[in-house]
Amino acid sequence: MKELPKEIERKYLIKKPELEELKAIPGCRATEITQTYLKEDGTGFGRRVRKRGSAGNWEYTYTRKKKISFGERIELEDKIPESQYLKLLKEAAPEQKSIQKVRCCIPYQNQVLEIDIYEFSERYATAEVELPAIETPVALPEWLEVIAEVTDKPGYSNFSLSMSLRFPEEAE
Repeated sequence: MKELPKEIERKYLIKKPELEELKAIPGCRATEITQTYLKEDGTGFGRRVRKRGSAGNWEYTYTRKKKISFGERIELEDKIPESQYLKLLKEAAPEQKSIQKVRCCIPYQNQVLEIDIYEFSERYATAEVELPAIETPVALPEWLEVIAEVTDKPGYSNFSLSMSLRFPEEAE
């Protein structure tokens, strides 16, 4: 049997950096993302659709994820046409809100930092690093102000953030 594709990553809560400073880093690729979670379909996989790009040049994806262990998930992702994206949006989970963010992908010491700047937070952002194995050492630059590692911590997944559009530290 063919092994399903995995996403292996570590995630960090960071002090929100200035977007323009990130964009100025050599090799940085910044894209706008709208991410919407869909109602459960009985498969045990979380589902979402994503619109990603900039300046009217968009790509659409349909993703299914299922946690298998610390920092590891099965991830099934397909590019879809805009028409399918719009159709799937009708299946949006009513208790969740779409997440608006800018993702800055920055090469750093043979890894790629994915820094997400969320529209809803003035103080915090997240940084993720995808890895070949969960025990792979993570290299983080000194200029990144890490508050805590939040891999697998409730409240920091995009799924959880879409419920309240705030980080646990910002709760009233």
